[in-house]
Amino acid sequence: MVRTQHVVTATLGEDAILNCELKKPKDVRQVTWQKLTTGANENVASYSKYGPDVNLPFKGKVEFEDEGLQNCSIIIRGVSRGDECCYKCLFNTFPDGAISSKTCLQVNELYGPSLLITQTNNSHTTLSCSATGRPAPIVTWDDMMIEHSTTVDVTHPNGTITVTTTATVAVASLTDKEVNLRSLMMTGSVVSGCYSNNDNFTPTSSPSHMPHSSTSSSTKRRMTKK
Repeated sequence: MVRTQHVVTATLGEDAILNCELKKPKDVRQVTWQKLTTGANENVASYSKYGPDVNLPFKGKVEFEDEGLQNCSIIIRGVSRGDECCYKCLFNTFPDGAISSKTCLQVNELYGPSLLITQTNNSHTTLSCSATGRPAPIVTWDDMMIEHSTTVDVTHPNGTITVTTTATVAVASLTDKEVNLRSLMMTGSVVSGCYSNNDNFTPTSSPSHMPHSSTSSSTKRRMTKK
C-alpha cells in the first residue's frame, strides 16, 4: 500500500531523505511522520490540507522534501547518532483508516584512513593503514604485490571500530607506483582514500581521528598470506 525504503543509509553530518508514497491514490486527510522510540512514538511532522507542520523539537532539523497527501517525504538535516532509529510514515485515510510503513535510518561514520610506510630493509617495506568507523571499515590495497598481511580490529567503548592492516611488500614491486589504499564502510556508502608517493619512504603520522583505546576495548587479529 505504501512505497518507501526499508533502510536509508547516511553519513554522519550529511542529510538523509525518507520517502513515503501511496501506491494507489486514496482520500488522505493527513500524513504523519513518527520517530519510533522505546515506549510511545514521537510525532515528528505532519501534513494536511492546511499545510506542513513540524513539531517544535524537530524544527530546523526536519523539513519536508515533498509536500502532498499522496507523496510526503521528509529530509533530516545533519544526521547524528541520535537520529539513528526507525521512522513511521502514517496516512490517515477515509474511510479505510490509518495506512503506514516503516523506514529505518542507519548512520555511518568513517575517520581516516591514515597510511604509515616503513622501509624495513633493502628488499622489503612495511605498509600500515588504519581507519576508524561504524560499522567496521574494510581496508583494501589496490594493485599491490602483498607478501604477508595482518589485520587487527579494535572495538572502542563508543561503538566505533579501528581496523589496522599491516602488509609487507617487496621494494621492487613499488617501483614507479603509488601506494593506493581505500577504506570503506560495509554498506559501501562511504569511501575514503589515501595515497603516497613511494620515491620517499617517510612515515606518516598516525590517524588524528582515531578514538583512544581503553581497557574496555576489544581486539581481534586476522592474518592473510599471498
